[in-house]
Amino acid sequence: MRRVSLRAAVVLATIGLLLFAARQPAHAIPAFARQTGQPCVSCHIGAFGPQLTPFGIAFKMTGYTLSAGETPWPYIPLSAYVLQSFNNTASPVQKYASPNFGNNNNYNLDQVSFFLAGRLSDYAGGLVQITYGGSGSTALDDSDLRLTHPFDVKDQTVQVGLDFNDGPTVQDPYNTLYHYAYPYANSAVAPGPTALPLAIQALSHNALGLTNYYWINQTWYFEAGGYKSLQTTWQQALGNTTSLGYIQGAAPYVRMAWQKQWGPNFLELGGLFFYANTVGQDGFGLPGSNNFYDYGIDANYQYTNGDHLFALATNFIQQQADLSGTAAGGLAANKANTLNQFRLMGDYYYQNTYGATLAFNDTFGTHDALLYSPSPVLGSANGSPNSKAITFELDWVPFGKSADSGWALEKNLKLGVQYVDYLEFNGGTRNYDGFGHNASGNNTLYVYLWTAW
Repeated sequence: MRRVSLRAAVVLATIGLLLFAARQPAHAIPAFARQTGQPCVSCHIGAFGPQLTPFGIAFKMTGYTLSAGETPWPYIPLSAYVLQSFNNTASPVQKYASPNFGNNNNYNLDQVSFFLAGRLSDYAGGLVQITYGGSGSTALDDSDLRLTHPFDVKDQTVQVGLDFNDGPTVQDPYNTLYHYAYPYANSAVAPGPTALPLAIQALSHNALGLTNYYWINQTWYFEAGGYKSLQTTWQQALGNTTSLGYIQGAAPYVRMAWQKQWGPNFLELGGLFFYANTVGQDGFGLPGSNNFYDYGIDANYQYTNGDHLFALATNFIQQQADLSGTAAGGLAANKANTLNQFRLMGDYYYQNTYGATLAFNDTFGTHDALLYSPSPVLGSANGSPNSKAITFELDWVPFGKSADSGWALEKNLKLGVQYVDYLEFNGGTRNYDGFGHNASGNNTLYVYLWTAW
């Protein structure tokens, strides 16, 4: 969301950059491997994550409490990881999105994260993540604390839990919504589409949520709760601000999913609803009072056959936005705007070591000449938020397969080569921004090395 006026350009460019430069989600944490005595591959597809296997889903649902007791390696509830990358775009446009970098071929230390993670008791556990980003800021990142207990109700086994987290879908176990949807790593240097229907993501790390969930017979999952914005002082202290504004009152969150495992197959189908009434404060966020309604459906399928693993994940998300406050401030032409996003991703892994991913991402919505206005690279010449991209990725994860090796429980690494091909960018293919840039010029080669220990 990004010139009709200088003020509009600044506000909208800030929104888009904050959304685009969101931190990477938490991946496999060696502290959990030491606690459970299980290698990373037990919980994560491709032995690194964040995609969870059925075992990993159960581990998260039961509050990160599973413990192997005595393990070959001492249990220390601390972990860290480092992500570094090389970024190339087809045209030299990287400086538009990342002013502190050169026009092209940039090396970046994307992030360094530290984790306090593990069980507190048989019924409580969680993780807290602190991240240093490539921009030089340090902030509270994905954090999830759980209190949970299984109950037998007639012939049903019900896992009941309370979840305290710092952003909607941080707690979600199915790798299909917001935080944990593909791409799991992406360039923080190259330009990305301006418009994302992610009110939930924009409010993450600056809101605290408490939800109550029920996992019935490891089949049905129900969760409901609410989120409150942190006060400005706390947001600044924790290194987080918001691009959409601060929640007024409480923002309700509802999640439902059905899962089934049979033989080598696993299937999940689900849906989500989130609502937030926000107001800009202290210069942060869209001006005025605005309302955001996020609706989503998702699916996740996995098939394992010996050395071969296939995974498929998809979602469709619609955000209906009442931008009365922003329109009154002259920064939106429409009081009502809709954004939709469709994602489809397929994975293949051989021996959970060599992986290939093909993904399609389509974002489309209401034209708005003020909200999506012309500016170099990050703008739209025709007021359209529409973008389409195909992503190709190859990965290599040499460790995390066997509990007999210290590398399985103590350390891991992932080498990835990713290419993003834009079929449409901010509403067009040629001269999409009104300044002569083409969608294909933003095509990005992203090579990354991710280490964890």
